[in-house]
Amino acid sequence: MLLDNHYEDLSFLDSNIINTSRKIDEGYRDLTHWHPFTEILLSLREGNEVVLNFKSYELRPNDFIISFPGDLHCVKNVADDSFLIIQFPMELITVVPEFGKLQPLLYKAPYCCYDVGNLSHEKMTAVLKEIVYSDKKETGFRNAYNYSRLIRFFSLYGRYCLEAHADLSGDEGELRYRSSKLMAEACLYISQNCTEPLTLEDAARQVGISKSYFSHLFKDYTQMTFVEYLTRERIRRAEAMMFDGSGEKIIDIAFECGFTSISSFNRTFRKIKGISPREFRNAMVESVSDHPSRKPAKG
Repeated sequence: MLLDNHYEDLSFLDSNIINTSRKIDEGYRDLTHWHPFTEILLSLREGNEVVLNFKSYELRPNDFIISFPGDLHCVKNVADDSFLIIQFPMELITVVPEFGKLQPLLYKAPYCCYDVGNLSHEKMTAVLKEIVYSDKKETGFRNAYNYSRLIRFFSLYGRYCLEAHADLSGDEGELRYRSSKLMAEACLYISQNCTEPLTLEDAARQVGISKSYFSHLFKDYTQMTFVEYLTRERIRRAEAMMFDGSGEKIIDIAFECGFTSISSFNRTFRKIKGISPREFRNAMVESVSDHPSRKPAKG
């Protein structure tokens, strides 16, 4: 898969840190694409279809779906005013440690089906609408206001995901809830220290449980082994370093991200991303340079 053929160039104008819109960009309707930002699509109508990482979802009013950086997604057969769209750098959220812990759960639950009468759902959809509609008003501190609303949304959604994952019911539910919080702590520890020579024993010791029990809980929480998760965090760190425009050599990035050889880094990067590190960096440079004056592209 050549990722440069699917890349969408997004711009954030007027010093905005968050893009909002009610219209899918014409150039990306019915087209599978990706970008290095997080995007929330809140459905306003029946029958909206979104394909996320090759899985199709049919959205009803007030359903929402989140595509994270690098996710392939496509909006099909959409009419104008079918969605509320919010786009932003994921770093706005993960700078808060609690959200960093919850990332694996958020990745597992990108789609939320609206539950009529559920207070949590009512609050989440209300906050998303508040961001989009208030962004059209000429008011002071717009960025600060929208950022506070975005934090509010993810605090609600994070709690919702934790409770849904725990399937709370008596003592067993409480145990699953506590296990989820432990694994969230472990994920944050791994993400923050992924450039170091971490071992499974290190992570298990960090949260105070045995290695074998940690392996069981971690696989259930992330759907990945410890090594798989650590490797993906290192690749994610490398992507960010190649995208920041510093021009640092790929071999230096490989070692800074915790890989012990350039050959191991190249092989792992291609396996996960379907493209070599050099091809990935070139795709970033070429996609941006091809559209130097492009306006924000929604969707």
